[in-house]
Amino acid sequence: MIQCEIWQNVKSDYNLKMSRFSMLIPERSKILGKYVKDHREQVSVQILKTTFIFLLLSILWNTAFLLLHLPYSRANLFLLLVCTAVWVCIAGAKRYFRPSASVTEHLVLLFMIFLVITLYFGSGYREAWSFFLLIPLIAGFYGDRIVLAIYSLLGLIAMTYFGERFPHIPGVYDSIDISNRILLYVIVATFSHLLLKQMNRQYEMQVNTITESAEATIEQVVKTFIISVEAKDYYTFGHSERVSKYAVELARILPEFRDQKKLQALRMSGLLHDIGKINIPEQILVKEGPLTEEEYELIKTHPVVGGRMVEKISLLGSLKPGVLYHHERWDGSGYPTGIKGKEIPLEARILAIADVFDAVTSNRAYREAMSVEQAFDLLEKGRGTHFDPYLIDQLPKVKSKWMEIYKEMNDEFGELETLSGLL
Repeated sequence: MIQCEIWQNVKSDYNLKMSRFSMLIPERSKILGKYVKDHREQVSVQILKTTFIFLLLSILWNTAFLLLHLPYSRANLFLLLVCTAVWVCIAGAKRYFRPSASVTEHLVLLFMIFLVITLYFGSGYREAWSFFLLIPLIAGFYGDRIVLAIYSLLGLIAMTYFGERFPHIPGVYDSIDISNRILLYVIVATFSHLLLKQMNRQYEMQVNTITESAEATIEQVVKTFIISVEAKDYYTFGHSERVSKYAVELARILPEFRDQKKLQALRMSGLLHDIGKINIPEQILVKEGPLTEEEYELIKTHPVVGGRMVEKISLLGSLKPGVLYHHERWDGSGYPTGIKGKEIPLEARILAIADVFDAVTSNRAYREAMSVEQAFDLLEKGRGTHFDPYLIDQLPKVKSKWMEIYKEMNDEFGELETLSGLL
């Protein structure tokens, strides 16, 4: 009774810690999405702040010249005030209506096009067309290729149209001016694209660093709790690690597992396949005699408990099929659901073979271990009933690898070192 209470506390502590890790370690796509959203929001805020400072200084500058009757400005004060009024509307809408980062981004970029066109007419500068060069530069700050392409094209069209239709130097502007301005605009837009690529590369590097660190952390946590489960039964210590290795070697030769990420997921599934046993009392796991019907039914709950544990963690949710279905059989006589054939996920079919192989080649409280050759014969006998026939046909290709793993992992001194290093 005391042991049951202890392990119930361990399970509760496991769920608590794993739920915290699930909040701290989101998936890679979520991390990248959050980075992009925060970045765009900050870019919009900084552009609005910079634009406000520019408009304020321009208004004060030109007002001072106007009041002092100094001939040092040709800017249109009224148009600057109109731009400021539009800026106030956008800033107010952002504050009170709180639009999404994407909507704010488009509002800001459309405002910049409006501002540039207004400055073209109201600045009085002969070089006023050059304000259009700001559009691809500003659009590039957002780190979105589509946004950069759309607004760069809009800026190019606006610059060409207004430059030709309303030239600041009538009679001088010609096709060569158009060509040179377009060329310079394309060059600036190209540099903006390079800026965008570099920015995205930096984000990818940051996200990769975070996810790699997260995966290493979660794996260490998983191993720690696997040890806490297997330490309940001396005979099963190292079982999950061995099953994981056997499963990965078998999967390596399958076309479905050419992706390293899939192999990594299978490895983690192997480590976690028996995590549900944390819910099983120790006296049942180490029982030397045959289990009662009630005890066996309790043992059969561990895939369901394990499946529920991993599905609660975003980073481990994809491992649920292997954990939940690794005791299903090809002929449908397995548990917990009784599915059969290819209804059973491939990773679960692989783990089923690796699980049985390690179980029968390891000593148990109620029996001695089989030899490796006997174990392979047993797997062959289960072809088409317990195991996927196709996978059994692949075993000769990995037999030597499995024997290497068996010799390496069944070294008692090696297991002791592993235990000492992880505890």
